[in-house]
Amino acid sequence: MFASNSKPKPLVNRLTRSQTRSAELTSKPSNFPAVNREGVLIGSDIYWNPALMANPHGCIIGGSGAGKTQTLKAIAYSIPHHYPCQIVVIDFHGDQELPGETCYNVNMKTMTGINPMKLNLDHEGGGPNLKSIELSALFRKTLRLGPNQEAKLLDCLKHCYFRRGISQDSPPSWLKIAPNFGDLEALLEEMAADDKEAEKLRLKLSVVFEYGIFNKTQPINQPLTRWNLSKLPPELQAIAGDALAQQLMNDHRLSGEWEVNYPRTVLFIDEAKELQHSRALNRIAADGRKYGLALWVASQRAGHIDGDVLSNTFAKIVLPVDASDLKKTATTFNFSGEAIAALHPLEALVRFGRDAHRVNVVPYWQRVAA
Repeated sequence: MFASNSKPKPLVNRLTRSQTRSAELTSKPSNFPAVNREGVLIGSDIYWNPALMANPHGCIIGGSGAGKTQTLKAIAYSIPHHYPCQIVVIDFHGDQELPGETCYNVNMKTMTGINPMKLNLDHEGGGPNLKSIELSALFRKTLRLGPNQEAKLLDCLKHCYFRRGISQDSPPSWLKIAPNFGDLEALLEEMAADDKEAEKLRLKLSVVFEYGIFNKTQPINQPLTRWNLSKLPPELQAIAGDALAQQLMNDHRLSGEWEVNYPRTVLFIDEAKELQHSRALNRIAADGRKYGLALWVASQRAGHIDGDVLSNTFAKIVLPVDASDLKKTATTFNFSGEAIAALHPLEALVRFGRDAHRVNVVPYWQRVAA
């Protein structure tokens, strides 16, 4: 379908002798072949094959103009050609479109919504109380709620579930239709006249209620789904993206352990800084493999991706980065600064565990045209 023009060249062979010692890219042999021509081509005859990986997660780092988006889209486009995986894309910039996708545009003018109050049905880690705690903590961070406002929000969220007949002590009740932010807005309006903290919280959440995206119907994911969040303000993007990731993890956990050697679903997120410190992404990175959920994230800087996500990501791709981030990127990904500085756009250092190569990436536009 498409091919790379060059043969694999281990990164250590592309360095000068003085650079080789500092790079230490192939200090120990890997437990799998350095070149395996099965799976998704990254470039230069280097392939991503989840059957040969410790986990199916991946991350891409690259500065502006380095080819980060083209690389991420190339992998998302290619995976279904090799594995019967569901693809879900959380798109913060509106530039992740793929052929054959179902795109849900989430903004104040469309009928498509996302319900962060949808429950995790896992008896050990779900229910309305835990979801209320998660949401109040998320809103504290994204909207900078004070302690009193966070406590008030927690009580109100629990009461919204109570009004729907959903209680923590009755797991069968969790199957009832979950409340949404329309319920929360109505409750705060009822309370505002007699409760000053409720009125302050209502004003703080006014931008959330104005957009209305959290009280509309949420559609289900299709075989190739892109959630376009580009028209939302950053605070709402973070809440929506975290909710979608959390729902995916919950659904996969409830479906049971996955015994196949490729993922059931692969979640792609460009500009991962929008979900920095997301509990949902950390949980997917830690436990997603067991349930068939893979995560691929991309960002301009290494510091934009949580350490827990990076430490649980087996496939790592480093494209050219800004000079100010060179030292941190080299340390984080165990490449030499000289090797990273020598990269050009769509040239990457690719690491699968201990095995590393310099690669000429086959970009998305080339794969589509082939």
